[in-house]
Amino acid sequence: MRRVKYTKYVPDPAAEMSLEDLLSALSDYLLESGFQNYGWYELPPGEQTLDELRQMIEQALLDGELLDPQMGEQLRQMQLEGKLDQLIQQLIERMQQEDYISIDEPQDPARPSSVGGQIGEVQKQAKFEITDKSLDFLGFKTLRDLLGSLGKSSFGRHDTRDLATGIEASGAAKIYEFGDTLNLDITATLSSAIQREGLSLPLNIEYSDLHVHQCEYQSSCATVLMLDCSHSMILYGEDR
Repeated sequence: MRRVKYTKYVPDPAAEMSLEDLLSALSDYLLESGFQNYGWYELPPGEQTLDELRQMIEQALLDGELLDPQMGEQLRQMQLEGKLDQLIQQLIERMQQEDYISIDEPQDPARPSSVGGQIGEVQKQAKFEITDKSLDFLGFKTLRDLLGSLGKSSFGRHDTRDLATGIEASGAAKIYEFGDTLNLDITATLSSAIQREGLSLPLNIEYSDLHVHQCEYQSSCATVLMLDCSHSMILYGEDR
């Protein structure tokens, strides 16, 4: 007889963790320009190493905000067993596979170059770059947080002084027009038909008798935020 043995499910943090949550936790590091870490006349290298990414992921994991209590306990156990570096490497591989980052591995000095006639410093550390997919996500998150801090409502629900048809009835009724939300004001509709037909049965309701509820109109808008992040703006602290 075939038997099925059920065991306790142990989640794999590397597979269960949301990469979008991880990117959100790393957003300050990934979007950092690097100018604040250099002197007046020293330019930043403009590249981030894979070792720095490992350190930032480790810091984000140990902060405890990314994991639920069960996975947090499992993470602490992996740290005691010395498996935390393996978890971080698996997360980096997931980020690369799902096109959140691209990795530039260091070139082997013993390997002949395919391009001749070039002399330069050999890359010693693996470096990475965030992809357009990551930039889109981080830009959306930053703009959402920025607009949310202004006390506005969520995306697509900005209050106006106008009225429009909708589900919530907070304004006076209006005659139905093509394209309106068909949330009928029964009282106004029957009153219009009775005024035209009189108190007779059956009551004939015409198209012109239809009245619909109105509510406060909330518009959706696209906001473009343009920041001058040129070298002179950061170097001298000016706002031109």
